[in-house]
Amino acid sequence: MSQIDDINKDNQIADFADKALQGKLNQTASTSDTDMIHLEETILRLKNNVPTKTLDSASSKQMLVRLKARIKREEEAPKVSIWKKLFDFQSNPQVGMILAVATILILAVVSIPSLQFGEGTIAGTASNTNGILIAGVVLGLIFVVYWFTRRK
Repeated sequence: MSQIDDINKDNQIADFADKALQGKLNQTASTSDTDMIHLEETILRLKNNVPTKTLDSASSKQMLVRLKARIKREEEAPKVSIWKKLFDFQSNPQVGMILAVATILILAVVSIPSLQFGEGTIAGTASNTNGILIAGVVLGLIFVVYWFTRRK
């Protein structure tokens, strides 16, 4: 039963659209279904906002001349390298922060195993939590610096 109702609604909205485009209707025809009323109002707004008359040849030629001039200006404009756009830290500070965090993480991964904490003579034991603590403090400091220097 709902498929038949959907088909009927589709047919009703199609008939309404056809009549509205022909200029026979200027207001909504449905009164019971809110969805149909909203669809009909949308069709009427679209009909009122789309220009009905076509452009004359002088206007279309003028638009074409302007389009070609703009294309020519954009082709002559200097192309900015993607690397310059990416590493422009003035306009994109997040890239700088990502690079700083990545550098510190790489340095931490490389240098933490060489640091020896504690009194033991066994190097590289799994219970060395000081390195993780130092890495956490460094990352925390990076986050605090980023938080205070970000754009607001």
